[in-house]
Amino acid sequence: MNVVQPIDGWRALRRGALIAALALATGACASIQNMMPDLSSFRLPDRSSFVPTNATAFARSVSADGPVGPGDLVNGQGLCAGAVPGSSDTARGVSLEMTECEVVRTLGQPQSVEISPRPGRRVATLTYTTGERAGIYQFTDGRLASVERGNEPPPPPPVAKKPSAKKPKPPPPA
Repeated sequence: MNVVQPIDGWRALRRGALIAALALATGACASIQNMMPDLSSFRLPDRSSFVPTNATAFARSVSADGPVGPGDLVNGQGLCAGAVPGSSDTARGVSLEMTECEVVRTLGQPQSVEISPRPGRRVATLTYTTGERAGIYQFTDGRLASVERGNEPPPPPPVAKKPSAKKPKPPPPA
């Protein structure tokens, strides 16, 4: 007598589910393969991707601003031609390669000026002893070459705290 046991039915069902899962997985692999990038066009980055090719690759070029003319140079008193004495634009920053007059327009008239013309080269030193950006600004051929920071203003005196008036505690009831 042949008796069909319920376990055989589960085996057949499991086999069918396994075959269906394999068929779906094989179809999914084929579609994933179509989504893979073409590795023949892939190249690793070279050294120039990470390191600049020369030292001035990220610096602002002087030639873009044009040559420094006589109107960009300060006189012996630290004034520029056509500039109003006492005016300054302290909201603007100072950066290397600025002209002498751009710095004077930004910081105002310097406290001292030294201009030493060398043959074929102008060297100027503007000194600011007061202000937020006090320091020694050195120019070569009309462009800011270096800045030495000056003495910083002393910090404001600390504010003394007033002692708080404490109310005495009432004596405990007896």
